[in-house]
Amino acid sequence: MATEKNPYDMIPQEGAEVVPINQEDNDIPATFEVADDGGVIVDFSGATEMEADEAVAEWYGNIAEDMDDAELEEIAGTVLENYEADKDSRSEWEAMFERGFELLGLKLQQGTEPFEGACTAVHPLLIESAVKFQSKASNELFPSNGPIKAQILGDSTTEKEQQANRVQNFMNYQLTEQMPEYFEEFERMLFHLPLIGSAFKKMYYDATVKRPRSEFIPIDQFYVSYYASDLSNAERYTHVIYRSPVELQKDIKAGIYLDTELVTPSTNPVTGFSEKMDTIIGLSPDYDNDPQYVLLEQHCFLDIEEEESCPYIVTVEKDSRKVLSIRRNYKQDDKNKEKISHFVHYRFVPGFGFYGLGLIHFLGNLTMSATAAMRSLIDAGQFANLPGGFKAKGLRVVGDNEPISPGEFKEVEATGVDLSKAIIPLPYKEPSSVLFQMLNFVTAAGQKFADSTEQVISDAASYGPVGTTMALLEASSKFFSAIHKRLHKSQRDEFRILARIDYDYLPGEYPYDVPFESRSIFKADFDGRVDIVPVSDPNIPSNAHRMMLANMVLQMAQQSPPGMFNMEELNRTILNATNMPNVDEIIPPKITAQPLDPVSDIMAATKGMPIAAFPGQNHDAHIQVKMAYMQDPANGGNPIMQRIAPILQANVQEHSVMKYQEQMNGVAQQMLQQADPSQVTPAATEMALAEAAQQVMNANMAAGQAQSPEQQLVALEQAKVQLEQAKVQAQTASDAAELELKNKELEMKETGQIIDMLKSTAQSKSREEQAEENRVSKEAIKEAELQTKLQIEENKLDLADKKEYVKVLVDMLKKQMEDDKEMDQAALENLIKLADSQFKEMRNDAEG
Repeated sequence: MATEKNPYDMIPQEGAEVVPINQEDNDIPATFEVADDGGVIVDFSGATEMEADEAVAEWYGNIAEDMDDAELEEIAGTVLENYEADKDSRSEWEAMFERGFELLGLKLQQGTEPFEGACTAVHPLLIESAVKFQSKASNELFPSNGPIKAQILGDSTTEKEQQANRVQNFMNYQLTEQMPEYFEEFERMLFHLPLIGSAFKKMYYDATVKRPRSEFIPIDQFYVSYYASDLSNAERYTHVIYRSPVELQKDIKAGIYLDTELVTPSTNPVTGFSEKMDTIIGLSPDYDNDPQYVLLEQHCFLDIEEEESCPYIVTVEKDSRKVLSIRRNYKQDDKNKEKISHFVHYRFVPGFGFYGLGLIHFLGNLTMSATAAMRSLIDAGQFANLPGGFKAKGLRVVGDNEPISPGEFKEVEATGVDLSKAIIPLPYKEPSSVLFQMLNFVTAAGQKFADSTEQVISDAASYGPVGTTMALLEASSKFFSAIHKRLHKSQRDEFRILARIDYDYLPGEYPYDVPFESRSIFKADFDGRVDIVPVSDPNIPSNAHRMMLANMVLQMAQQSPPGMFNMEELNRTILNATNMPNVDEIIPPKITAQPLDPVSDIMAATKGMPIAAFPGQNHDAHIQVKMAYMQDPANGGNPIMQRIAPILQANVQEHSVMKYQEQMNGVAQQMLQQADPSQVTPAATEMALAEAAQQVMNANMAAGQAQSPEQQLVALEQAKVQLEQAKVQAQTASDAAELELKNKELEMKETGQIIDMLKSTAQSKSREEQAEENRVSKEAIKEAELQTKLQIEENKLDLADKKEYVKVLVDMLKKQMEDDKEMDQAALENLIKLADSQFKEMRNDAEG
């Protein structure tokens, strides 16, 4: 018989090392959780959990524990009656959606009406519009970095900025990491919203997981009183909750509900609304194996503890009519006892009452019309391709009646029978072109109503300038822009509910970890000094708008003077609009200009680094070096260096202004130091600056007039060039005068021709008239000839005098320059001006 031995018996007692247990290690925090397989999970991490303190837990505790059964039964009856009344008030409204869901075309089925195999396709107008809206709204309202941003209320301080940064980082961490269900529930809401017109989100603290939880509430699980116009002023609203027996036991264990005896869970708890949706998508739940408790969580007003009615949250199990919990729904220090909201109502388009209007209301009839037209066209095409008809009774086709395949010939038993008369096909028509055009019209009308932004963007190239495209884009997106603003407002309300939960249930300090960093959030950070808003912009509903605006501003910046726009921030905005992930790496941090020598400044400008003028630099050297570089055709004058020319010009201007500023300050300070300190007033300082400006101007003028011999030689050479120009201009004037003389001679010849014509005409007249006319004509001819000769002589004399005068003047200038090389510059300029004035007079006379 085998005997089991203790393996530790083999260790001698004298050789055993006994390690004493350190009693201090017993204080290590640990949590124990029973797993589904019966094991125990021990957590030694000691992670801080979100849990209400004693005061908050007591105030929002379940007061149904202290109430008698009779009172609880009465409250349960009231809750059930209110629920049934609210449900019956909108029964027809739910039935309309049950019919509208069939227009989504989500179920595949075989057509039997009006004939076997008829088309059952549904036009995708409705479902396409819903999916596009969901995709666009999800991208705008939930970006990858998180949907929340914090803004400071009141004056901005460093402390508030740090607080806002902590709140923004933590709440984005909550929605993206701590609450993994948020995004999925949010997208479910965005799919239901455009179809139905109303959708509800619930944000609450879940005691079973020790954190906030976000939940989408389908429309058939949320009922509001008939006369309510908004959740804030609704007298009551009921949330229908389905809980499996396991989930309900967890809630009871966590202290959420009373541990009371309940009936067997229901095996058919769903409504006709949910059943219709399950049928459309092909689901058939088995409630025998998955029974559900139906809990009615009603937010209502009761007069339990006060003489007046106060807001409470009452949860009743529907089938057993038992109250599971009653909790206060107002703050302890609130004297007005205002209701705390845990639900957010998202509206697509506000309707005539509490519920909004959706695409089923707007496009339902259009979708039915488009579906009918599309089915008719497809069925007509089938009949046209595979026509049917009549055949004679005695005619028999060998085999079955299947359609003939391409290239196939079948045998027919028709001895002596004309087949063209024995087989008569029905006159089926081809699909109607008019019906096809009508289908396109209906589809275009529906798509234009839902969203025509994509069409505008695709045709943007044909619209011309950016401003025109922006106007068309804005006009086409008015519908979605308004919806986007409503979503923005509702999402802000939801985030504020989350911030209130954080304030109530966070400990004093709550540490959490993100990639490559450990952070902490404080309960005091949610004290109301920081507002929580969505990161989306309600005025820009899509990236297309954002890109168009950025391009428009970019065009304005390119056409504006340098320095008017912050190009770095503008480029950063454009990259953010394109959702570029590594913007900080693409646009490096801004580099501060450093005081450098002139050549180093030029090198820095070519590398795209900023340059600037600094006090104490040799401004004249910077100006001379940079001006010489820009005028050098091999360097700055080269076309490939034109990019840095504006930068160097701006730097030269900056050095010039700073030099003037330093001169002004130096002279003004000397004047103020010599004055009595008691008399130094702002007015005296301004007068000192005015006198300093005058002195600086005089000094600069004197420096400009004092010229070195080299500068004088350069001036003489410039005078020579100007004199040569005067010679050329004089020669040009002489040529013009000769041309004028030739023109006068030509006119004289023309006059002679006219005289000859007059002579020949006069010979045909009578003798008496001819004598008189000859006398008059001769006198006129003599007078004209005399005037012409006088004019020619005057022009010749005038031109000769002017030529002689210019020649004398030029000789005088040459002689003066040869005799006196050191003549006064001012006298030389006066002589040149005199020559220019004489030339201008000569030219004016020649033109006259």
